[in-house]
Amino acid sequence: MTIGSNLSLRITAILLGGFVLLQMLIWVVMALPSRGDDQRPYNLPLPTEARTMVDTLEAAPPARRASLVTMFNGSLYTVRILREPPPAPATQREGLDRLRVDYAAALPGRDIGLTGRRPLLGRMAGTRPWTSRFFAPITLTVPMRGGDLLVVDSRPSMVVRAYLRQRAFLGAVGGLLVLGVLALAVRQTTRPLVRLSAGVRRFTSDLDTPDLPVAGSREMRDLSAAFNEMKARIGGLMAERTRMLAGIAHDMRTYLTRLRLRAEFIDDSEQRAKAAADLDEMAALLDDTLLLAKRDGRATPQPQRIDLATELAAIVALRVDMGDAVTLGAIPPDLAIEATPISLRRMLANLIDNGVRHGGHVSIEASADDQTVTISVADDGPGVPPETLQRLGEPFGRLDPSRNRETGGAGLGLAIVRALADREGATIRFANQPKGGFVATATFPRDNPNISRSTRSSKVRAG
Repeated sequence: MTIGSNLSLRITAILLGGFVLLQMLIWVVMALPSRGDDQRPYNLPLPTEARTMVDTLEAAPPARRASLVTMFNGSLYTVRILREPPPAPATQREGLDRLRVDYAAALPGRDIGLTGRRPLLGRMAGTRPWTSRFFAPITLTVPMRGGDLLVVDSRPSMVVRAYLRQRAFLGAVGGLLVLGVLALAVRQTTRPLVRLSAGVRRFTSDLDTPDLPVAGSREMRDLSAAFNEMKARIGGLMAERTRMLAGIAHDMRTYLTRLRLRAEFIDDSEQRAKAAADLDEMAALLDDTLLLAKRDGRATPQPQRIDLATELAAIVALRVDMGDAVTLGAIPPDLAIEATPISLRRMLANLIDNGVRHGGHVSIEASADDQTVTISVADDGPGVPPETLQRLGEPFGRLDPSRNRETGGAGLGLAIVRALADREGATIRFANQPKGGFVATATFPRDNPNISRSTRSSKVRAG
C-alpha cells in the first residue's frame, strides 16, 4: 500500500511534511544573522566589559577565579583562563584590525590577540551575531598578570547551549506529539470511509450484506445513510426483477407444456421432432435466464473444500458415459479449491458443452502455483476471431447471430460461466490456442490447507 493510495497516509504525510518544513524554516530563521549591536561586534564583550573582567580576575585570589569565570560564562560568549594561547586558524579573518584597536585602547599595555576565520557566507553576516559562528568563532585573548590568559570565544557558553538544546528537544518532542495526535485524529476521521469502501465491495458480491453503521462526522453519517438507502433500493429492484422473471418463466412453462402436448399431434415426424427441439431450447433459455437473474438476487452459497482430482474425474466420467469425447489430464495430488460445488459443476458443464458443440474433442487440465489454481477446458475446434474474444461472456453475445441448433443456444452459456466465476471469486479468461482450438481458463485462489476437512465436498453423483 502506497502513500498516494491511502487517504489516512496521504493526510499524515502532508502533516509530516508541513512539520518538517516548519522545523526547517525555524532553523533557517535562527541561522540567519541577527541585527546585533554595532558596539558589540561578533557577539563579543564590549571593550569596557573585557577590561572589567580582566581587572576583576586579577584582583581576585587565584582560588576564586574559577567561580568568577563560571559567572562570566552565563552569557552569549564563552570565557576561559588558559596558560597557553589557543591555536590560531590556518586562514585569518580579515577586518579585525579596527576591533583589535578598540580592545587595545580599553586595555592599554597588553598584547591583545584577536583571531578567527571567515565562516561560510561570512561576508553576508558581517560583524553581526550568526549561528554559523559556532563553527568559526572569533577568539579574543588578553594577557593577565601572573601569566594567565583570558580567552573569550564568540560562541554561547555551555549554559546557554544546554538551554538551547533542551528547548530544541522539547520543541521537537512536542511537535511529534502534536503530529501523532493529528495522525490519530485523521485515522479516526477516515475510518468511516474505510468501512464504506469495504461495504461497497461486499455489496458487489452479496446484496444481503448488512447496512453500514451510521457513525462519524455529519458528512460521513449522511454518506453512510445514503449508501444504505441505495443498497436497499438496489436489492429491492433486483429481487423484484427475479420475482418478475420467475413469474414469467412459470407462465411460459405452462404454455410450453401445452405446446409440447399439442406437438405430439403433428403427423410429420420430422416436423414433430423439430418442434420438440425448439420447445426444449426455449425451456433451456428460460432456465439460463433465471440462473443469471438469481445469481445477483441471492446471497452466495457457503463454499466448500473441493478435491479437484476426485471432482474432475467424476465430471469427465459422466460426460464419457453420455458419449462426449472428453479427456482429463494429469491432476497434481491433494489439489483443492474453496468453491460452491454446484457452481463449479455448472461452469465446467457449460464449458464442456461449448467445446463439444464447436469441436470434436475436449480436454480438461488443472495446475497450481503458490497462490492460485487454474482449471483449463480446451477444444480442437476452429477457435474464435481474436477481435471478438472480449465479447465472450456477455449475455446473449454470440458470434453467430443465427442462434440455430447447429451452432448453439441463445448465447448464455459463457455468460453464466463468467457470472458464476465472479461469484466464486475466480477469474475466467477466454483465448485461442497457438496450435488451433479454443481454451477457457478459470483461476481460483488456492485452498487454505488449514481449513477443516469436515467441509470436504462429496464426489459428484453420476446423473
